Amino acid sequence: MSIATEANPDKVFLEALEQAFEDSNKDFARAYYLFATAKLSETYNSQEIYARYPVLSQEDTFRQLKVLYDRNPADEETKRMFTSVLETYIGAQVAELSDEFQNLKNKLTIDVADMGLKQPNGETLTQLLYEDVTEWLKKISEKPIRQTLYDRMAQAYTENLSQRYIDLFQIQNKMLANLGYPDVIGFYAKTSGHHLRKLGENGKKLVEETQEKYHQRMSALYEAKTGLNFDETATRADILYVLHSESEETKAIDQRFPQSKLVPLARQTFDGLGLSFSEVATEVDFADVQTYQREVVDKTDHPTHNGMPLRRILLDITNREGKRSRAYVYPAAVPSEIYLSVKPEGGLDDYSAFFHESGHALHFAYENPELSYARALMGNNTTTETYAYLFQNLFLNRHWLRHMAGLSESEARLAVQQRALEDLYMLRRYASKMQFELHLFEGVNEPGYSLEDKGEIYAKILTQGAGFRYDPEGWTRDVDAGFYVADYFTAWSLEAQLREYLCSHFGKPEVQGEDWYLNPEAGKFLKALWADGNIAQQDLSARIGYNDPTDVGPLLRLMAHNL
Repeated sequence: MSIATEANPDKVFLEALEQAFEDSNKDFARAYYLFATAKLSETYNSQEIYARYPVLSQEDTFRQLKVLYDRNPADEETKRMFTSVLETYIGAQVAELSDEFQNLKNKLTIDVADMGLKQPNGETLTQLLYEDVTEWLKKISEKPIRQTLYDRMAQAYTENLSQRYIDLFQIQNKMLANLGYPDVIGFYAKTSGHHLRKLGENGKKLVEETQEKYHQRMSALYEAKTGLNFDETATRADILYVLHSESEETKAIDQRFPQSKLVPLARQTFDGLGLSFSEVATEVDFADVQTYQREVVDKTDHPTHNGMPLRRILLDITNREGKRSRAYVYPAAVPSEIYLSVKPEGGLDDYSAFFHESGHALHFAYENPELSYARALMGNNTTTETYAYLFQNLFLNRHWLRHMAGLSESEARLAVQQRALEDLYMLRRYASKMQFELHLFEGVNEPGYSLEDKGEIYAKILTQGAGFRYDPEGWTRDVDAGFYVADYFTAWSLEAQLREYLCSHFGKPEVQGEDWYLNPEAGKFLKALWADGNIAQQDLSARIGYNDPTDVGPLLRLMAHNL
């Protein structure tokens, strides 16, 4: 006589929940790609997707998972699912408001009929999509026109979207409090593993320590680009033009990076590392949803790859009207369906963005397909951002720029100095954002909390950090949910640790190790890291011998070298 063994109810619950997360992630990724990139869908309806997976947004699910998490908070998979369930539960409650916000933002237009902006065919522009303004701010050399465009963009956002953002901000924080987490900073510190207050202190220190060199270099660049005094006239409207517009010198360098050579250079670089980019990455441009379904969805959901893992990066580099201008990677399923979207125009900026996103994509493409979904894709984004910055920062590598990208020694030196200054700006900006967000969320659910002075505080902190004058209303365009800023800020430090490790272990001392990218053993090392999925930032730092992901020492050393 056999006796049936009852399944562990907690295990059954967790496995079903994880499967729902995995399946819903596919649906979200595919819907977003069709809407924001392929432009084969007119709307993005997250409510519809949430409705397919009610278990993810039910309070009972949260309560049951909270019990398991509280029982064993050290279990990484349970912690990741608990955090995601809580965020998903809140997301589902505000889905209608969130979808309305996103759809309005994607359709928001700016009147530019009186500004004399010309399309490539010579026609005068009358309107710009909000999402396309940033590309024009890079190009407009006349300060008054650039400022007018920025002011109209900011005004359009303030009038149409700012209050909606504030409503979402307040609702989400109050929901956290009602669910037992009134201390938003403490909650995200615990669930993300970030030492948020320490990061804020480190950020303030970094801004102070780099102030003299940054001000000297940025002032000189601003005045060379505009002919104006930096301290008296520089505003947020000028940042993209100053950092990304072409001088005669940089124009010659940018011409060495045409759109047509973007993917070939990536293939040459990554194939040389033994990463088989030519095999795993395919350019795509789908004519209709039916083709997309046949070529992507069916091949993921019904694989015929003879027992071998299907590793597939879908490269969308087509420049479509309305396509999201910001590059992104969205892993629908690892390692088989990874979207990489870039809206390229050629030049160093596009190449840098593409290499950054390729770092994400390669990480996901080389994850072990046997990993649980929680280990593969859940948790914070610090580690995958670290890998993304590693390849983006090949554009700070003189050896790579000369021997792989084909620049002369003087061109490589100029390119590195320019990008190092851009990086220092971004680092100081995110260090400042970290300080502001700590202030923003401090006591957010306590009686008497007010947003009244937050805009002025934002403008003061960001202006001090960036040197460019920030507008107070801009904070509602600049704060991502869940302290995502901490992921980026930590990733910069962690990438410098990883880069220093690769240089010392896989490069030649006579070139300061900058030739590490030529060593296939470095590729093997990276693939071994990637195979373990989305490991915690503390684990990655420990595996390369630093044991502290917030240690900015390597970052400051590399910046001093490059500047």
